[in-house]
Order: sequence, then structure tokens, then C-alpha cells
Amino acid sequence: MARKNVQEERKLQILKALDSCLLKKSFEKTSIKDIASVAGVNHGVLHYYFTGKEDILLNYIAYVMNNYQVQARVLFATMNHDKYTKEQFIEESFNFVNNRITLNRNISRIFVEIWEISLYNKKVKAKLRETYLNWIDEVTPIVSDYFDDKIFARNMSIAMVAFWEGMAMFSTIFPSDTLNTEVILKGFQEKLMELL
Repeated sequence: MARKNVQEERKLQILKALDSCLLKKSFEKTSIKDIASVAGVNHGVLHYYFTGKEDILLNYIAYVMNNYQVQARVLFATMNHDKYTKEQFIEESFNFVNNRITLNRNISRIFVEIWEISLYNKKVKAKLRETYLNWIDEVTPIVSDYFDDKIFARNMSIAMVAFWEGMAMFSTIFPSDTLNTEVILKGFQEKLMELL
């Protein structure tokens, strides 16, 4: 059991190293040696855990999604639904996504590049598709609590995820003083509340 924990910790160390590398240069220009150096391991060790750079990227995408899912589940598990009004619950949910994901310029910057890679790489495209479907699946039950029409709730969840991701992309290409992303996100949230 201890061996498995060491392996998981080492994989996590490598995934975090890729994250650091992607904040400095593109995935294409990032080498296995760069990732190993940041992780503090010999580059040969990376091949023990991953088949190559693409495999590290695919696992990185899953790691990011899992990280946010765990954070969201912890948040929602601590929220007593009897004490929160529908509006308060939705506001907390939006605040979580807005502050930890959409307005996180670092993760947004990295994912803009991953989207570009997915245009030409079928495995990355499939992993992104899986990731976004998982995110939609996480949002749908929350939205479904407030709509009788489950198809509408699913479509609303898709639209919300697409909106958040679009705003995340905008935050990486527009200077912060050009678009007030926080105001736009708040306005979207208020309009959604009117629908509920």
C-alpha cells in the first residue's frame, strides 16, 4: 500500500511540474527533461509513470478536472441545503466556479493551449470531451433541482459550462481593463437567478 502512495505522489509531482512548465512556455516547446527538472527527478523516471509527453498531458487534464471536482464536492458537502436558500446555493456554486476556475488566469491560459492541441490531436480532443462532459454531469444535478424539465436543465448546464469556459478564454486574450469579466459573470448569474 505504501508503494502505491509513493507512486501516486510521484505522478502528482510530475503533473504539477507540467503545470509549472506550461506557465512558462508552450507544450510543444516543453521537453520531458524540462518536466523532469521541475519535478526534481531524472527524466528517465517519467517513462516509468507515463508513456511520453502526450500521456503526461492527458493525465494532467484528468488531474485538473479531478482536483476541481473534489473541491466542489467538499464545498457542497459542507453546505446544509436546509439552511441555504436556492439563491444562496446558486450564488455559492457560481462563486466557486468563477473564483477558482473561470477567473484563474493561469489555468485558463494553459487550457487555451490544450484546446488548440485538441484541434489536431484526437486523444487530447477525446480527453477534453470527456472532461467537459464530466463537468456538465457535475452541474446538471444542481441545476435540475430547480427545473422540472430535465432536458432544459441539462441544456442549461451545457450553456453554463460553455459560458464559463468562453469567459475564461476571454480573460486570457483581453487585458483586464478591457473587459470587466467579474461584472459580466455577476450579470450572467443574476439573469440565471431570474430564470429560477
